Amino acid sequence: MSLRPLCLAAPVATACMLAAAPLRAQKRAITLPDTNGANFNAADSARGLGSTHDYDALLGYWHFTFQNRNADGTFGPPFTGHWSFEVKPGGGLMIDSWRPDNPATPLASSLYTFRVFDPVRKVWAIVGGNSNGGPMSPGITWSNGKELLLVQKSGSGLVRIKYFDVKENHFLWRADFTPDNGKTWIKDYWTMEANRISK
Repeated sequence: MSLRPLCLAAPVATACMLAAAPLRAQKRAITLPDTNGANFNAADSARGLGSTHDYDALLGYWHFTFQNRNADGTFGPPFTGHWSFEVKPGGGLMIDSWRPDNPATPLASSLYTFRVFDPVRKVWAIVGGNSNGGPMSPGITWSNGKELLLVQKSGSGLVRIKYFDVKENHFLWRADFTPDNGKTWIKDYWTMEANRISK
């Protein structure tokens, strides 16, 4: 086993952490219905379908499996973690916490995202950060009526994220990455499958 840096933009923030993982290529660990990636236009946010209830189905506590994709198209080793979503009184502010399972780190050591709903634009403005410090990751998220979509800065690039197949106790998540402002995208650069623990 070798330690290698794992730099990722989760839906909550941009973070770099060390993960113990073999450096050999892996198979796709998360079954998705297609290989199209998140595959949406960031300009879709102008359609204004979002509401303060967009994330209601995700409120509570989840266990996830996460996998990254390498630039050459191969997949890295999957890992597990926990994710929680909490809405504050009034419904227009939500905080989520995303952390890999690691008994060597404090429980509150996490990626956090603050989401504030803009009732005029019908989108959530977001900003994410790592509890260990580092750059903030701004973005926006909204609903298209059946899926949750998110565009967020990730280091020197951008990610587009889709939450889909959302059910009471399960959802899928995928993210595409662009280093060149959308000219090219690496599809399914990050993927997750989440199962509910509790509400």
